[in-house]
This record gives sequence, C-alpha cells and structure tokens, in this order.
Amino acid sequence: MRDSELESDDRASAAAPLPPPAVREALPFEEAYLRFAPRLRKIATAKFNIPRTEAETLVHDVFATYLVNASSVRALEPYLVGAICNASRHYLRRSGAADAIFCGDADCAAAPGEDLLAEVERKLLVSRLLSRVGVRCRELLHRYYVKGETTQSIADGLDSTPGSILVSLHHCRKRARAAFQSVAEKS
Repeated sequence: MRDSELESDDRASAAAPLPPPAVREALPFEEAYLRFAPRLRKIATAKFNIPRTEAETLVHDVFATYLVNASSVRALEPYLVGAICNASRHYLRRSGAADAIFCGDADCAAAPGEDLLAEVERKLLVSRLLSRVGVRCRELLHRYYVKGETTQSIADGLDSTPGSILVSLHHCRKRARAAFQSVAEKS
C-alpha cells in the first residue's frame, strides 16, 4: 500500500501546474538606453560596417520600437541585439539597392568609364557599317567572322562554292571599308 500511496502523490505533483518563472523586473527606459546603446552602436558599426551616424539612427529606432513594445519583451538584451541586427540588415539591403541605382560617392559599375565608352562607340560604329553594306554582306560577314563558319559550310548553306564565298567576302570587306571611310569623314 505504501508504494501505491507514493505513486498517487507523484501523479498529483506531476499534474499540479508549476509556478511561473520569476519575472525579471524591467529596467527603466533611460537606464536601458544608457546600458545597451553603446553595445548596439558597436554591433552595427563593427559587425555590419554601418557608418556611425547611421548606426546612431538605427539604435534610436530600436529603442523607439522597444518603448512601444516594452510590455511584450521577455528578455531585454536578446531583444535589443536581435533588433539592431535586423535593423542593420534592413539598412544594408536598402542602401545596397540605392547604391546600385545611384552609385553614391564610390566608383560605380554603372558609371561610364573609358573602357565602357570605347566599347559602346565601337559597337555603334560596327552597327552603322553593317547597316550600309547590305543584307547579303551582313549575313556573310556575321557567319564568317562572328560565328566562325568556314567558307565550305557557308557555301553549302547557300548552294555555292567556297571560291565564290571568298570573292563575296572580299567585296563585302571593300563595302565595309568604304562605309567606314564615309562615316569617319562625317565625324
């Protein structure tokens, strides 16, 4: 009987609800700010490379959010650290997108450099030349120089001979050279 009494006591104690964990007393807002703000600034600047002035703004935003949601915060320090990390990531996403569009102060891949300008100029010149040489010449030059086809494969596709393809390429190059000279004289 003794064992059954112990078992019933164990079942009764297992069924009884546990007392709630001790709730830590919340820090006054000013004290929390003075205690955690330097650490949050350091996280934003050191871990996420956010400029100090922007980090200060993020810290203020985090504490403003905390002030509004203070009653739902269970553990202050992890809440604030998580909030500054999330705010920093959001800042980086937002500023990264803006920098990609507007380039900011740094050199930008979208900013035209000498190489890019030369490439655009070359492509415009080639497109002007090809527009002046005719459809057949444009097709022959493209197949021979861009696609790298042999004269035999071009001749097979056009029901011609490799010799006539070479002659046609010669005439097309002459037309392209004449078009280049006329474009060069105009500019």
